[in-house]
Amino acid sequence: MIMHGDKPVDTIFIHCAATRPEWMSRSSLADKVAEITRWHKERGWTTIGYHWVIDRDGQVAPGRPEDMVGAHVANYNRGSIGICLVGGHGANVSDEFSKNFTDLQNRALRSLISDIKKRANIKYVRGHSEVADKACPGFNVGRWLTRQSPKPPLTASTTVQASAVQLASGAAGAVTAVGVLDGKAQIFALALCAVVAAAAAWIMRERIRRWVRETHE
Repeated sequence: MIMHGDKPVDTIFIHCAATRPEWMSRSSLADKVAEITRWHKERGWTTIGYHWVIDRDGQVAPGRPEDMVGAHVANYNRGSIGICLVGGHGANVSDEFSKNFTDLQNRALRSLISDIKKRANIKYVRGHSEVADKACPGFNVGRWLTRQSPKPPLTASTTVQASAVQLASGAAGAVTAVGVLDGKAQIFALALCAVVAAAAAWIMRERIRRWVRETHE
């Protein structure tokens, strides 16, 4: 358990550095952390206010020790961990994550949050904008979190695949069976095949509808 004095850490706040994508692009993450530290020291803080910094390429670097109260969210520093994403210049609070940050940052942020939860009893993961009149971190954290396990595409659904196989197999079998019949028996068999095909198509349609509902929940 991570403690800030007698207060357990139970919240993660996500921030952005509000830098352009090309900011210090030829510099190491250590140099970027040093530059952010310089900004924060100019404000009178003892060191960088964030506990972690995630670069555009997904690299993660520590800032303040996690058991040291941060300087990243006014009135909420005690009991919280601050994570800063490099980038986010000109971002709006309602932007999609991908508009201002990279997929590598997305993966690194999710992994870091998961790791912190192993060390602390995290109850909340929030964006800076949720407690301050700011656009930081440049995306809706709650919406981003709900997309943590995206649904596979329709073609990857084993249920839908099974329906398609069953439908194709049934059709092939019906064609073979009808071919050996004559007269009224053949007509009756064709009618029965039509009923079976309609039922199979309905079942497949319902499975696709269920997949769509689950995907958009």
